[in-house]
Amino acid sequence: MYFEIINVESYNFDFTFSNAQQKQGVKTDNMQTPRTSTDIQKRWLLIAGIIFLAFNLRPAITSVGPLVRNIQESLGINNLEAGFLTTIPLIAFAVLSPLVTLFSRRWGNEKTLFIAMLVLTVGILIRYNDNLLVLYFGTLVVGSGIAIMNVLLPSVIKSDFPKRIGIMTSVYTTAMCAMAGLASGVSIPLAEGAGLGWQKTLVFWGLLAFVGLLLWLPQLKQNHRDTAIGNSAPHPSIWKSRTAWHISVFMGLQSFVFYCIIAWLPAMLIARGMSEQTAGWMLLFVQIIGLPATFFAPIIAARLKRMWLSIGFLGLLNLLGFSGLLFLEQTGFLISSIALMGIATGGSISLAYMIISSKAKDHQQAAELSGMAQAIGYSLAALGPAILGFVFDQTALWLYPILIIHLANILMTGYGISSMRKKARLN
Repeated sequence: MYFEIINVESYNFDFTFSNAQQKQGVKTDNMQTPRTSTDIQKRWLLIAGIIFLAFNLRPAITSVGPLVRNIQESLGINNLEAGFLTTIPLIAFAVLSPLVTLFSRRWGNEKTLFIAMLVLTVGILIRYNDNLLVLYFGTLVVGSGIAIMNVLLPSVIKSDFPKRIGIMTSVYTTAMCAMAGLASGVSIPLAEGAGLGWQKTLVFWGLLAFVGLLLWLPQLKQNHRDTAIGNSAPHPSIWKSRTAWHISVFMGLQSFVFYCIIAWLPAMLIARGMSEQTAGWMLLFVQIIGLPATFFAPIIAARLKRMWLSIGFLGLLNLLGFSGLLFLEQTGFLISSIALMGIATGGSISLAYMIISSKAKDHQQAAELSGMAQAIGYSLAALGPAILGFVFDQTALWLYPILIIHLANILMTGYGISSMRKKARLN
């Protein structure tokens, strides 16, 4: 058989420390030397810190979309000007991601992540303003802080949990996706139901960032460990690796598909006869239904003898899901198609992060690969919705945009399978 059946009760959730931690006197031989209560507290405090960093990776972005109409009415701006509020973070991700390792070499992973959280918090507070240029600037600051965390979290997983990459990737990507969906879902209730308005609703997520800052403070004591990227042995440029390019294209195409769904799924469903209200709920549904796949995909893939099968399976689900949008009209069948799309996209994003951590030789290479993959990924993600919108404007049919997504899905599956094969190696 290609995989072992996962028994949750017997699965080993012992998050062992890395060699970097061992150098600081943390004993890692669980069979011979029991850990002290202090060691266990440090371990779970680190996990809590990672979870809250992940919680902060998306709310400052996904909370904007539902509030666009409120912002437009308040500031008197058009669709193009409002669109920049969601595009600017993606541009920041693409531009800043390859540069993040420069900061890590100087300050170390833990300190750099703390600074990134501080930058994010400041950016959120700056957006409490009714001047459009200041709002843009705050959004750029927000995107810059998140870009740094995006890149370094896979490196932290590689460094501190080298034997638990699958489960830890599941934990933090699920936390990221869950909070992203929650932020988009509660924005209107907070702004209109609770009477906060769009400005206070955007600033509300600064509370979550502040909690993340507090939980990450203890990790600054560990910053002198061998997690500063410059302390590792040098590697050839990751940009010259064929496997790194395959991983980056896979990351890019899964981001392309996901952001196309976020931007255009309601319009596609309305064209198939679904009401506007139901189509809006489906956007939340497609994210929620994918959460179990986000969590379990890396765990299952890590136990597969042929890990690439997981990518092939998710690619097939995506193909079936989008095909349903072309050929099905009854609401029940459309919801089934959306569920398949949600499972596929939810599993794909966590597998993309897992590949980065598992294929890298060490945390230095993980950070470099993460920076490369996310630079390419978010460049494609920023282009996706615009390309589909342009094609629809020219044809007035959703057939051709969906065919573009099909092509992206096929290429994504191919590059993903290539990246996950055991023989795929970085430089």
